[in-house]
Amino acid sequence: MKNFCTILCLFLGLATIDAQISKIKKIDNNKISNTKISRIIATPKRIEAEKLNKLKPDQIAKLPAATFDREALSKLVISKHWEITPKRLRDKDMYIDEYFGKYESQPKYISVYAENKYYPNLDRGRPGFLPEYRHLIIKFRPKMGQRYRMQLKLKPGNYRGKKIITDTSGGSYADSWFINDQYDELMFDFVASSQTIKVTPIIAGRENYYVIYEPLEIEKINIDKVE
Repeated sequence: MKNFCTILCLFLGLATIDAQISKIKKIDNNKISNTKISRIIATPKRIEAEKLNKLKPDQIAKLPAATFDREALSKLVISKHWEITPKRLRDKDMYIDEYFGKYESQPKYISVYAENKYYPNLDRGRPGFLPEYRHLIIKFRPKMGQRYRMQLKLKPGNYRGKKIITDTSGGSYADSWFINDQYDELMFDFVASSQTIKVTPIIAGRENYYVIYEPLEIEKINIDKVE
């Protein structure tokens, strides 16, 4: 481990808890918005950030997610391009501001992890750990109201049925996406309304009372201003 910019150390550990957690309410799918947003191709499964922050682990794991039309997105005409890689965390005015994960001196991936958070009274007075997502935070200076495309190229792997939550709104809402298992990537377009993009680790399912998060291992991040 070496010094790194705003990257926190990976904190491992997960306590086994035998007692059952009280029954979790089902998600009200009527609160999940799937309203088509004008000017964009990729229509997300959207939820208000305030509501997302109040969801229990079981509800987060059950959030619906959207797929994307890779062919249509790939045909968009590019007028400006940024690229972030594990060895280059800044490109022009775009940079990785923060992530919680593993750092290596010769990294192959930008590795984004969930944090195992300690609770002194997790269940009936007993302490333990629960994984909670931490965001990869990207900052840049887009032209507000203009259209952009984001592509996360991931480490080759099995991503079938797994999803990622993104936030391009500056904290107003979050979008849930399925990863494209064939191409090991996430791609979507959006209309800029913030200078910040947030991305969670991979949501791979649930185990009783907690979400199963997997590391989001990124080969490169491409963001394009598109027509």
